[in-house]
Amino acid sequence: MFFSFTGLSYLTLFISLSFLTFRFFQYWRQKKDTTSKLFLLLIIPLFLFAFIRTITPLFFLENIQIITFSIILVAFLESLTAAVVAYLIVYLKFPKISPWVGFSIIFFLGIIVTILTANISYSPTIEEKGVIDWGFPSSEVGIIYSILRLVIVLATFIPLIIIVFQQFLYSEDAFLKKRSLGLTLVLILGMLLGFIDFILNNILGIKAAIYRDYTTIIISFLLFLVIFLTQKPETSKL
Repeated sequence: MFFSFTGLSYLTLFISLSFLTFRFFQYWRQKKDTTSKLFLLLIIPLFLFAFIRTITPLFFLENIQIITFSIILVAFLESLTAAVVAYLIVYLKFPKISPWVGFSIIFFLGIIVTILTANISYSPTIEEKGVIDWGFPSSEVGIIYSILRLVIVLATFIPLIIIVFQQFLYSEDAFLKKRSLGLTLVLILGMLLGFIDFILNNILGIKAAIYRDYTTIIISFLLFLVIFLTQKPETSKL
């Protein structure tokens, strides 16, 4: 089988996150401060996540072992991203507390999630058009596990969204307001992408994996559009 619709859907996400990684790199080169550095460190694991989810279906579609290993690796990258977000939140809002406290708590929970991912029985299957059903476990243990992953995402991304949106509300700089609003939308779309499998499979009971891929393509397109329109490097002022 040489075509994978799942690989195509994640390719659109990979392109969008590649562009965002480039923009964050530009910010870091301009500012060279801790905040810009943390946003760059935040996006790198997500970039790798999209890369793995693209490469695995496109080149290893019929290798279930590699697909299963990619699920474990993706769980770790998601956890690492959340830990960096926790560090950033503490750094921005709680200067009297070491940011490593936030990082350590979320990273510890993420390691638990990664270990559970490695030990829960996933059963990836290949559907028509090379669509991958990641084989998310529907048992009671699987539901508890998915809720833990959900809590980690909610506990980190929602506070960050609020912080960035507050910057949009209170900043008087038009360029900064535009960038902050765009970044708020980027974070919301990114969090929504993380909920796709959980919402479609566990809440709505939709088991057809192709709907996840359709949704990924739509959100990835919106993500690229928002990044292109709002995340532009600041022009030097003479």
